[in-house]
Amino acid sequence: MKYLIDHKQKLIHKTAYAGDACRFNETPLEEREVSHSKDDIDTLIKTKGYMVCENCYHSNSFIVK
Repeated sequence: MKYLIDHKQKLIHKTAYAGDACRFNETPLEEREVSHSKDDIDTLIKTKGYMVCENCYHSNSFIVK
């Protein structure tokens, strides 16, 4: 899985499902990072206070409701 890390908002997105509702496009490019490592994501959540995006992280569909 490919993840987009938004360091400005401290949010983790799943790139396959991220869209306009996630509003990561408001974060400057230099404050975004891409990762394929679930371990890195878990570390950010457990130790750095990052949250998962409500709009895309738990999604398994490309259809926006």
